[in-house]
Amino acid sequence: MSKSSPADLAVAFRSLARRSSDAAGPESPPELITATNAAVDRAIQAAAALLGTTTTAVGVAATIEARRAQDWTERDLDALREQAFAAAAAIRTLQDSAHRD
Repeated sequence: MSKSSPADLAVAFRSLARRSSDAAGPESPPELITATNAAVDRAIQAAAALLGTTTTAVGVAATIEARRAQDWTERDLDALREQAFAAAAAIRTLQDSAHRD
């Protein structure tokens, strides 16, 4: 996600809840599901704090989309990428646990 654009980040944040839900399988440990949801929530909260918006994935995505391209700094984008990456990593861990034999 190192070269993701603001539009890519908006899509990433908007899809976190669905991806997290889809990653859980019937054999997924409940504590891992809880940990994944907490990691996703932390990433959304951190992104919302960076952007000064509501602490929802939809709010984060809408705020990203509303910002003009020339108003982004590399630092802002890197901070958002870091949060999106952290949430995605937690989701992948959950997904991997659901696909183990």
